[in-house]
Amino acid sequence: MDLAKIIKQLNSKELRTLILLSILSGCAVIAWLFFAPNGIVTYYHLQEQIAAVKAENEQLKEENRLLQQKIDKIKNDPAYLEDLARREYDLLKKNELVFEFKK
Repeated sequence: MDLAKIIKQLNSKELRTLILLSILSGCAVIAWLFFAPNGIVTYYHLQEQIAAVKAENEQLKEENRLLQQKIDKIKNDPAYLEDLARREYDLLKKNELVFEFKK
C-alpha cells in the first residue's frame, strides 16, 4: 500500500495523533542530537578545548625557543654567562669585594 493511500484512510483524530507523534519524535531526535554524549553541544565544547590547547601549545613552543636561545648563549657566550652569574647568583671574581650600604 502507498503512504498517501494510508493517510487518506485515516480519520481526523487518527491523523492528528499521527502528526503529533511525528512532531514529538522529530523533537526527541533533534534534542538527542544536541544533548547526547557525542552530540553537537559536546562537539563544540571539544572544539573550544582543542583551540585552547593549540594556543597553549604555541605559547609553550615560543617559551621553549626562548629558553633554547638562553641555553645557547650560556654555552657559547662567556660574557653573558658571567653577567648571569653576577645577577642571578651574586657571584664575584677573584679579588673582588662587595660593599653593601644600609640606608
